[in-house]
Amino acid sequence: MIEKRDNEETGVDYPCEWVYKVIGHDKKSVHNAVAGIIQDSDYDIKDSNTSKTGKYVSFNITVLVGDETYRNKIYLAFKEHSDIKFVF
Repeated sequence: MIEKRDNEETGVDYPCEWVYKVIGHDKKSVHNAVAGIIQDSDYDIKDSNTSKTGKYVSFNITVLVGDETYRNKIYLAFKEHSDIKFVF
């Protein structure tokens, strides 16, 4: 992982739309997880891919983030949710 030094900027101009890719086992449970995590913002969720065996489904979630703290808060909530297996 690349760490940001205190004197370096992230290069992201906030507010901006941020896209998270999440992967889970079940479409409905992932949709419910996203709705529960992003309660205070509008978001867009689009189906992305399904694994060859159908075991995993992926989605692109676009949300307006006001700052890095909020962006990371959403990422961590996705990462910790039991219905979401991976987040990028």
